[in-house]
Amino acid sequence: MKISRLLNEATMMLKQAQIEDPAFEAGLILSWAVNKPRAFIYAHPEMELDPPEIRRFMELVERRSRGEPFQYITGECEFMSLRFKVNPGVLVPRSDTELLAEAALFSLGCDQPFIDPSLYRVSNQGIRRVLDIGTGSGCLAVSVARYAPYVTVDALDISEEALETARQNAELNSVSGAIRFIRADFLNDSGFTGCKYDLIISNPPYIPRDDKTGLMPAVEKYEPSQALFADDGGLIFYKRLARLSPEILAENGVILVECGFNQSAGVRDIFQGHGMETMSLKDLSGTERVIAARMRV
Repeated sequence: MKISRLLNEATMMLKQAQIEDPAFEAGLILSWAVNKPRAFIYAHPEMELDPPEIRRFMELVERRSRGEPFQYITGECEFMSLRFKVNPGVLVPRSDTELLAEAALFSLGCDQPFIDPSLYRVSNQGIRRVLDIGTGSGCLAVSVARYAPYVTVDALDISEEALETARQNAELNSVSGAIRFIRADFLNDSGFTGCKYDLIISNPPYIPRDDKTGLMPAVEKYEPSQALFADDGGLIFYKRLARLSPEILAENGVILVECGFNQSAGVRDIFQGHGMETMSLKDLSGTERVIAARMRV
């Protein structure tokens, strides 16, 4: 069967399944299935594929048409120009979360031209300690370890499956020696690190447990619920972090957290209620996506 016909059939299947931009995704899947660049696929529409290649491609299209995220199908994704392994035990890293990674790098003294220059920065002296709470795939911990000089990172998660994925991603990106992986329940455990941090970053679960409005079915069906939903209106992790900050945040340390739509005011109030000053960073859609906090100076 020719590539052009395969793409047409796959596009129709994905369109019927209400997949956004079905023609684009059909090309992505075929490119991955036959291990060829998309440019090659589109430049050779008359090329015939072998029956095993056709079966593999159509199996992948069927999985995508059921709503399975493309990143889980391929087992990988890109974040901050780095390659990460992903699976149903971890969230798929979002482009929105790159704002949090860029903010973390700015706070650590790296040049980030699109970050508000008034964002808080940590001390530039010596090795800086970073804590990533709810590391998941390790996308934040690995990005910080890869791009920021003079840092050590503790990556914490309740899930051993997530930590194993994060370990693989640290090795994949050559930063295993800079990251310590810790299994702990952030909401209930204490003394899990034994030190204070210059920078604490987190993209915690923040969707209110009883609010699934606007949540894509694929996300709800395939991604790990414990990494998505949180109690107390989605704010329980921020409240816990604010309470713990005197114990785990170093002098002049900075906290950076991602939050959901319409949550920024509530998150800022939580940290301000514990004697901290705050500011927010907006994503490309204008949503206040990242909240920064530090003790008032």
